Amino acid sequence: MEKKRIKVAIAKGRILGEVLRLMKNCGYATKTIRKNTRELVFDIDNIRVLICKPADVPKYVELGAADCGLVGSDCIAEAGCDIYEPHELPIGKCKMVLACLKNKKLKLLAGSILTIGTKYPNITKEYFAKKKISPEIVYLNGSVELAPLVGLADAIVDITETGETIKKNNLKVVDVVKEVCCKLVVNKTSQKTVGKEIRFFISSLLK
Repeated sequence: MEKKRIKVAIAKGRILGEVLRLMKNCGYATKTIRKNTRELVFDIDNIRVLICKPADVPKYVELGAADCGLVGSDCIAEAGCDIYEPHELPIGKCKMVLACLKNKKLKLLAGSILTIGTKYPNITKEYFAKKKISPEIVYLNGSVELAPLVGLADAIVDITETGETIKKNNLKVVDVVKEVCCKLVVNKTSQKTVGKEIRFFISSLLK
């Protein structure tokens, strides 16, 4: 019997490159995606690949535009979508950290008044709530490291892989907010209708 075609949303950027490498290693013809990066939809064997912004992947999966998705756990936690998270992949590993200027003493005491720059407001609120702090959150979608340098924020919550960008911008890591990795997320209806095909796809990547 011919396998059903599944729709897989993959986050743009570093995760896309690592997933394509895994797919290539297990026999998928990924050359087309590598050549035509401006296109967003590709059919490879029994898979339709959707190239999405990382923050959009959980929503595409929740609403059924994709049967499953591969995206960083930071985006999953921030989105708070109603989806399954059955597998973690050994790629996309990095850290979400709290960072401030090197010469600044950041006090994380209950009731502290802080302004935090981040593109992860939900995760940031949850992190500080555990410390009984209600910071003012400035939502930033890029150049987050700039915020403390120009006095826009006392500190930032952002993703770092090596910490080099933080160091180069005269910042220091104060705390690790969350460990991040790539995860498979699955639409709840698709889990019932094409669950076998999704499991075959992910198991081939994890070999």
